[in-house]
Amino acid sequence: MERWTFLVIAGPDGSPTQLRVLLRDGDDPARWPAAQVGLDGSDLPVDDVAHDYEAPEWQAAQLLESAGGAARLDRVKDGLRSRVAG
Repeated sequence: MERWTFLVIAGPDGSPTQLRVLLRDGDDPARWPAAQVGLDGSDLPVDDVAHDYEAPEWQAAQLLESAGGAARLDRVKDGLRSRVAG
């Protein structure tokens, strides 16, 4: 079973600006594949900026609505799946 984490990162004004997605694979969080995207759908480098809250998947898709919503989120997830040794 896949386990996903969707972390919302806010800008200076407190509104969401980015989403960090992690595929929780195994017991070592340092080895979990991660991706970070702007709410416009742009790929961003994964950083260690503190997140504001963890969102459910439906909300993560909603935050990416202007970039394709669930379809964009599925592409991010597919990219992370491809990085897990199988």
